[in-house]
Amino acid sequence: VNPDKIKVIHHGFPLEMFEDVSPENVKNLKSKYNFHGKKPVIGVVSRYEEWKGIQYIIEAFKFLLVSESNAHLILANAKGSYKKEIQLLLASLPNESFTEIPFEPDLFTLFNTFDIFIHVPIDVHSEAFGQVYVEAMAAQVPCIFTLSGIGNEIAIDNFNSLIVSYKDSISILGKINLLLSDQTLKENLKIQSVKTVKEAFSLQKMINNLEDLYA
Repeated sequence: VNPDKIKVIHHGFPLEMFEDVSPENVKNLKSKYNFHGKKPVIGVVSRYEEWKGIQYIIEAFKFLLVSESNAHLILANAKGSYKKEIQLLLASLPNESFTEIPFEPDLFTLFNTFDIFIHVPIDVHSEAFGQVYVEAMAAQVPCIFTLSGIGNEIAIDNFNSLIVSYKDSISILGKINLLLSDQTLKENLKIQSVKTVKEAFSLQKMINNLEDLYA
């Protein structure tokens, strides 16, 4: 195709909805799923598919519990073809240390219940886009990623997120511990992550780009 006939216009998101979340809503959602008072809360929003890499997060979390016994793992969108394998791995964790959420309609509040967010697809091509990269960064949750889909374009190690190797539980654990020990890094990642997605994925930017294209 002639390159002059191609124009990329990224999705636009109502990013302000991730910021306009009340502390009361966060508290209520934690109570709804019975993890109020748990810390740190490690968040995952991903279907149970082998290529999503959730198995490596669970392994890292298992080791984290040795030093952080009050840590809690949230697995949202907890359904998919790899469910049996995931639940076998979860059986090695204390029952009170994790929560599976098949569906939560209020994603804006859910992301705001997390202290750390992790999304680690197993290779560069697994995600076609990967909306969850944008959502987590918009919610200003310190993020640990592998690079896949849109993550290749927006995630920058030690600037707006922390990047780990594919299929690497030890690397994931190391980055979790780094975030828990370095408050300055956490705050910097939060500031830069929301700035990154606002510049690239605002709803108004998408509308403006579409208007320019068709004008």
